Amino acid sequence: MCDPVSLTLALTVGMAAMTANGQMQAADAAADAAEAQGQAIATQAGQEQDAANAQAERIRAAAKRQKAEATAAFSASGVSVDAGTPLKINEEITRGGELDALNTIISAGRQGDASITEAAGLGAKAAATRKAGQIQAASTLMQSGAQAATASGWRSSGPGFSGGQKPAPISDLSVRRPTMQSGSASISNFA
Repeated sequence: MCDPVSLTLALTVGMAAMTANGQMQAADAAADAAEAQGQAIATQAGQEQDAANAQAERIRAAAKRQKAEATAAFSASGVSVDAGTPLKINEEITRGGELDALNTIISAGRQGDASITEAAGLGAKAAATRKAGQIQAASTLMQSGAQAATASGWRSSGPGFSGGQKPAPISDLSVRRPTMQSGSASISNFA
């Protein structure tokens, strides 16, 4: 049968190991959740950019239709579409459509950049959470080691313990003092 000190030591170490393992698992779960959220945000940013590009193409197509309708209306009324006001109107329709398309793409790009930055922040949070879990687990193990050592009586009594007890006695080492030899300027060595 185990003595009480060994049993206490084993239980302390076992409980600390379980606690440290739980801390690591909790940190990993939180980090995995942050990484998943970051990936979802990055994916959403890509989808939003794709949607903006598709919207820009729809805007350009609508501008082409509007330009064609204006050209048809001018032609039907007998006005030349290659010069003057009809030409300027067609150029303005093309310019306005392209401006709307580019603004759509730029806006989605800015929103996407913000989302990517947020995703990167979540990745950094995940790494920090894992590191904090490791540090917390190591701290738990170290604290339990100190508790186990104290429970076993190690360094809790006896000479030299700095916890308020008197210092260890110094034994006489029979130290010989250096002497001068007659006729010599050297000092003799310690014996």
